[in-house]
Amino acid sequence: MRNEVPSEGRWISSSDEIERRRVCFLGGRIREQLFSGRPAVGEFVTIAGVRFEVIGVMQRKIQLSNYFSSDDESVWIPYASAGDLWNTRYAAVMVFEPIAPQFEKRAMAQVLAAVATRQQFSPTDPKAFQMFGRGEFRPVIDAITIGLEVLLAFVGALTLGIGGVGVMNIMLVSVEERIREIGLRRALGAKKSHIKLQFLAETLLIMLLGGAIGVVISYLVAAAVGTLPLMGPLFEDDSGRGDIHLHISSMTLMVSTLVLLLVGVISGLVPALRASKLDPVEALRYE
Repeated sequence: MRNEVPSEGRWISSSDEIERRRVCFLGGRIREQLFSGRPAVGEFVTIAGVRFEVIGVMQRKIQLSNYFSSDDESVWIPYASAGDLWNTRYAAVMVFEPIAPQFEKRAMAQVLAAVATRQQFSPTDPKAFQMFGRGEFRPVIDAITIGLEVLLAFVGALTLGIGGVGVMNIMLVSVEERIREIGLRRALGAKKSHIKLQFLAETLLIMLLGGAIGVVISYLVAAAVGTLPLMGPLFEDDSGRGDIHLHISSMTLMVSTLVLLLVGVISGLVPALRASKLDPVEALRYE
């Protein structure tokens, strides 16, 4: 439920609870602090003056939310065994999981009713017991995700727009410099559509060449950098699970190419129309 995956040994079992065994399961960082890399399973640790046998060690993990401390710095013992050491009637935190996500609200209502009956308080008293389900955090997560997507889309659109305007200006200058050439082609029988297609093709070629250079640079950067540290150094995790791995997917290339072609057509439309509308006689006289 909380992704406590053993790297050594096993997790606490139902028989450990029933028989009130003095066993414990260590977080990864606690194990390193206590045993300095030595095998921990089968060894004993003292908790509140009582010896507990280590039956398992948790695999190190990236954890962004916790209750009192991270799981890497925690020690788990059977609930029944904890009752021999402390008063567990008033538990500070309870974690449970419904059998399926669609039963979350029903499970929360049942747990609230059971705890209220056991602890003798009103289920409608908001100060007596607080419960949080995954659904309550979903709107916040969705809002953050949508905000990031909108921001990235705006930055991408702005970048493409600036690039498109730059290419359009280049092609407009090209039209000005090739007025006599355009007039000569028209005089030799070239149609307006031929001139238009020529400048559209040149614009698309410039856009595709720029895109190809960008893709090559992106692949080189991804290959050179590989991984950017993010959460790994914070949690002393060198597995790379909490870091950013740079890679370029085929879907990204396909979408980028289509967008690039669209921007190229839009950018080349104005220069192409201007070139195709030139009067051949006036163009040949142009100095």
